[in-house]
Amino acid sequence: MTRKTVTRISVLALSLLGCGGLTLIVPVPSTPTLEATLTIAPLSSPTQPATVTPIFFPTNTPTPLASETPLPTPTFTPTLTLEPQWNLQGPGEVIVPILLYHHIGFSLQGDSVYYVSPDTFDHQINLLYQWGYRTISVELLAKAIKEGAELPPKPIILTFDDGSETIYERALPIMQRYKFTGVSYIVRNYVGVTGYMNIDQIRALYTAGWEVGSHSLSHTDLTMHPDRQMDEIVESRRRLESLLGIPVLSFAYPFGAYDSDSLHYVHQAGYIAAMGLGNDTLQGNKNLFYLYRQAVQGSEDLRTFALHLPWREDQYDLPALTIVP
Repeated sequence: MTRKTVTRISVLALSLLGCGGLTLIVPVPSTPTLEATLTIAPLSSPTQPATVTPIFFPTNTPTPLASETPLPTPTFTPTLTLEPQWNLQGPGEVIVPILLYHHIGFSLQGDSVYYVSPDTFDHQINLLYQWGYRTISVELLAKAIKEGAELPPKPIILTFDDGSETIYERALPIMQRYKFTGVSYIVRNYVGVTGYMNIDQIRALYTAGWEVGSHSLSHTDLTMHPDRQMDEIVESRRRLESLLGIPVLSFAYPFGAYDSDSLHYVHQAGYIAAMGLGNDTLQGNKNLFYLYRQAVQGSEDLRTFALHLPWREDQYDLPALTIVP
């Protein structure tokens, strides 16, 4: 029997973590001369009533109302930033940070590194946008590595493991404001289970421009169950594509754990790439089937979050945002 070299990478778990007014009463004098002028005025000078209607009322409409229009356009608005020019990158190695999220919301069991609050997530996405990052797909990354492709100057891939319904309910609307897309890695047996996305929600992500990948059938550690690897890797793709009616192009190893058999079945299934774990942002042919991803934890403020990024702007103006639910 030949010995298999088993490489296991585990995710480092850390704890987690909107008058009164004055009325002037002028007494009307009771002089008899007023009666004469009142009866004659309408007959002799018909133009007089026109002069009585003051033209002051229209001029009182304040012009500052027009100046209030800039208020609904805050500095957050993505349209204020010009789109960066894409250019050819690859083939070979390319710098593309890949971030990993699980839930965008609050844990019912207290602090959890797997839960990032919606406000924190919003600030993170805004920071990426303001710093010039633009999301790309795994398919485009694979093309850039293998044959070269047009990429933005600061490409990034945002991935979401397990298929939590918070991805559809909270992550999707936030990312759509910035025209960002992501990749959702689905555990086949979790589809439709309470707390996880159903078929329609997953399809809605795809319609919005997201990619959908496989995260196995049951989210098991592949290295601990070598006899189940074919089903977990190969069969999961077939079942997801049959269930959803959309392409499933890439795979994410549960817990980042894989071995030589895992690589074999990933190739056999026909995936174009696979996701692992790692702090590097340099992706290439050598790790196309174990792309490096950095997990974003719920306790991170913006300064800590910025450490995941290869291109950083001035960080002195960054608030230390540790948002407590």
